[in-house]
Amino acid sequence: MNKPRFLLQFALREAKHQEDKRIELEAMNNVEKEIQQFENSDVWKLKPLKIIQKIVIFITKLKHYSPIYRFKILNKNIFYLIRDRTSSFQYYLYSGLLENKPTRVGQMKYQGKLNNAIWWRTWSFLKSNQTVLLPADKFLFVWDVILMFVTIMNILYVPLQLSFDLSREEIGNAYLLFSTLPSCIFLVELVLNFFKGYYVRGILHTSKRDIFWHYVKGEFIIDLTVVLPFILSWFGYSFANYLMLIRMTKVRRTMVVIEEISNFKEKTAVIYSLFCLIYSLLLISHFCACLFHYFAILEVDNGYTHTWLHQQGIYEADAYVKYFTSLYWVTITSMTVGYGDIVPVTTPEKILVTFLTFLVVGTFGYALGMIQSIFYKLAEQQNLNNAKLRLVSNHIKQRGLNTQLQFRVRKYIEYYLQFKQEEELDLDELMGQLNPKLKQEVQIAMYYSYLKNSKLLGSNLSDDILKKLCFCVHERTYAPEEFIIKKDDHPDKLYIVLSGRIKSVLLDRTIKRYISGKLVCEREFFFQDYMQFDMVAQTFVQVAYINQTDFLNILQNDNGQYEKYRLTLDRTQFGDNNNQIICEACSSHHQFKHCPLVFFRKNKNKVISIYNSSVDHERHTFTRQRKKTRFNSQLIKERALDQILEQNKSLAVVDSKYLIRLGIQRNDEDESSYPDQTVVQHSQQGSLNQPDQRLIFKGRGMRQVSHRNLLVPTGNNAQENQEDNQTQIFNAETNVDKVEEYDHYYPHYNITKVIKLINNYNIYSRVLEKIRGHKNRFAQYIARQIMYKIL
Repeated sequence: MNKPRFLLQFALREAKHQEDKRIELEAMNNVEKEIQQFENSDVWKLKPLKIIQKIVIFITKLKHYSPIYRFKILNKNIFYLIRDRTSSFQYYLYSGLLENKPTRVGQMKYQGKLNNAIWWRTWSFLKSNQTVLLPADKFLFVWDVILMFVTIMNILYVPLQLSFDLSREEIGNAYLLFSTLPSCIFLVELVLNFFKGYYVRGILHTSKRDIFWHYVKGEFIIDLTVVLPFILSWFGYSFANYLMLIRMTKVRRTMVVIEEISNFKEKTAVIYSLFCLIYSLLLISHFCACLFHYFAILEVDNGYTHTWLHQQGIYEADAYVKYFTSLYWVTITSMTVGYGDIVPVTTPEKILVTFLTFLVVGTFGYALGMIQSIFYKLAEQQNLNNAKLRLVSNHIKQRGLNTQLQFRVRKYIEYYLQFKQEEELDLDELMGQLNPKLKQEVQIAMYYSYLKNSKLLGSNLSDDILKKLCFCVHERTYAPEEFIIKKDDHPDKLYIVLSGRIKSVLLDRTIKRYISGKLVCEREFFFQDYMQFDMVAQTFVQVAYINQTDFLNILQNDNGQYEKYRLTLDRTQFGDNNNQIICEACSSHHQFKHCPLVFFRKNKNKVISIYNSSVDHERHTFTRQRKKTRFNSQLIKERALDQILEQNKSLAVVDSKYLIRLGIQRNDEDESSYPDQTVVQHSQQGSLNQPDQRLIFKGRGMRQVSHRNLLVPTGNNAQENQEDNQTQIFNAETNVDKVEEYDHYYPHYNITKVIKLINNYNIYSRVLEKIRGHKNRFAQYIARQIMYKIL
């Protein structure tokens, strides 16, 4: 019996060896053939850049499939688009986990933030929008009222102090009230202006960065000059007091702010305007009176012995006598009454009086004319707008809206009325008055450059088509925060931004901004796709648009251009031509909704592979130490076996393997007691039916299981059993792999599969070794591809 088995094994090994040689020879022939075809090919001579481009695209796509690479190329904008609030971009950046390298200053700031957490938390709180003061806040209203009265007091004090040389000892505690307190308040106002939100074109800006630059480019220099005398006075510079006169400019600004915030009714607004006008007149009179007196003092210092003060006999009088005399002269002069009791004496005084007369009379005349001209006649349109604003304000006030919302509505409508007033002429109506030829020339001159500079339209359509599209352009205006087109809508218009700004928004995040000259919804319009985000007007926007119906009609009239358009459309949607598509987040050639840096993409193949794979859990037996516990555990297993038998379980399958799977193991003593591992039944039991067998087993089941007996049906013929045993022994020797047919269930136990993989790897290594020194650099790559196909 050994000799046939030896011959069989030898024949199998020889056949396997011949098969390996055949595979190796076939692989070498195919490799040489492919290398020869590759060397004779002219593809590298004809399209070398195209091949390199394809290789680069392939490498880029391969990198994007790596989660580690996608994480490394994240930048700050993409990180904020993801909106992951559980992580910090600064941590990843300054820990060296990203490709972007931080600056030296940024690294120092980050280290300082870690070392001084409390200080940086305070700084972060000050930089956040929580500290922004909105223009309609009640705190700012009270503060502006206080600032206005303090400014009035300071402006009245500064000319008096410069003209009459009031020392700190003469006025006592009044110096603290009229000089020190206003200077401190102006200094606080300078700091608060960096936290005040502002309106531009009806839009509220609360960004700290915008507030900072808006204030620095606007009124910061003037406010700093107002505070500068107070700072320089600490160092003893007396000339800085003259700079305090600049504070007169803050009164008008403060009054305007109070009027906007208060939202006075019509009668109250007139009273407030009269108060401001009267205050302006008194301020001018006060300033001129102090200047008239100060000029006389300068004359005395320069050697004049007879001035208007000497003529009136008040040169040695008290300061209040001199002041009211000067104020009396200014008032009489401004009213053009001129009693003649106070006149200039010296030539310089006459020159000054001439200048002051023109200034004061002109100013007073203009101020008196403002009462009628500004509020009632010259500002008719403004009065009409104010009436509309008051109507809206009173209406929303009756509805119980809060002050902040009232102020926002007022500012928005105010700018809207102003915008509509400037846009009185309708462009379409004016263009309709031109003759057809001139109208076409104007439309081409206005819109052709926008369409030609477009990457999609300019590179895929001819100049004639672009000029024809100019004839179909219409214009429209959108208000701030108005939706131009919403997400998941199909755009039927191509928009060109003529003025203003448009932003694309997704999940309350601004993706991109479009300024004048940019095309909006270009890709979705050209490829007839759906919008991936909302398009919202950031300011008042004037756009030109082309309807998709007109666009398709013009293309269909030209068969060549329409065919080219459809070819580009099909290549982009169904092919690999993604050069026409640019992602708004990472600037790569794919759609924004497919961006792997912003949106999570599931690896379906990996998920399916994990779902189909089987993980074997190695179980470790634990032997109970207590006899009672071991007995209870064994009793539970026996009860479970009894339950299986109760559920009509066939006795034929309850063998040693099945019992071991249930955890019922055998002892060596039991094997010696039952060497054949079979319970021999009497011939009478063969005639028993199934229920009787179950009852017999049930009666002796506990004893049998406790002895680890194996239940195997006994045969009546001993010779038949011996032949079965010999067959099993032969199969065990010739077919070692018991799980060969279960290729997917037991991959690590499949000996045949493992041997085959090892044999194939040896063939693969021998083929690569033979072509290792080949002159062609792509020989090994070609060999790998061929071996993959063969093996």
